[in-house]
Amino acid sequence: MTIRLTETNFKELCNDVQLNHYQGKVKFSTWFNQVSSHWTMLRHRLELVIQESDYSEAVIVEGEHDNSPFLTSKFYLSGGMRTTTPNVPGVSDDYEEVAGYNYLFYLPDIREFEHFTANQHKQCISIYWYPDLLSTFRGSFKELPTLLLQLSENPTKERFHQPLGAIMPAMRLVLRQILQCPFRETLRQMYIVAIAVFFLFFCCCCHTTNSGKRSN
Repeated sequence: MTIRLTETNFKELCNDVQLNHYQGKVKFSTWFNQVSSHWTMLRHRLELVIQESDYSEAVIVEGEHDNSPFLTSKFYLSGGMRTTTPNVPGVSDDYEEVAGYNYLFYLPDIREFEHFTANQHKQCISIYWYPDLLSTFRGSFKELPTLLLQLSENPTKERFHQPLGAIMPAMRLVLRQILQCPFRETLRQMYIVAIAVFFLFFCCCCHTTNSGKRSN
């Protein structure tokens, strides 16, 4: 049995919503799933989201991305997800994200279908960020990795979805520290900002390395 939901259906199922100026939590539970999201708004329009889900049935969620020019860095600690994106130029129409790997993508203004497998626990951490974050750092942009330099000069570059490889043990340790962060409020934000910026730099360096390998 496969259950199909729209993004609107998904939001209507939320039965526990907590919001304030810098963070939010959403949970919902039905006979076929349990889902939770915890997001933290940071400086410079950085946003960190921790998501967990369990489905007893296969589920397909239809959703749409608006045209906001943000990038996503995503790290899968467990589980995974198949995504189909019909008729989207520059993006594979069927790809999969799997446990133990991380991804970088820029996918504005698209319609997609997320496929969740039954009896699989999914846990991932995502960082949403805008290219203008780069302008907050001093120094020469010429020293940046290739992708960062491209984004600083042309924030509206073409769509892409790039696997960056396996999550290394040191990275996994830091991701676990995010999940178990002992700080609250301002200290938590400072702590997460530092980790988020480190991961963004790492992801972009990996993207540059992978792009170089494909061009050789």
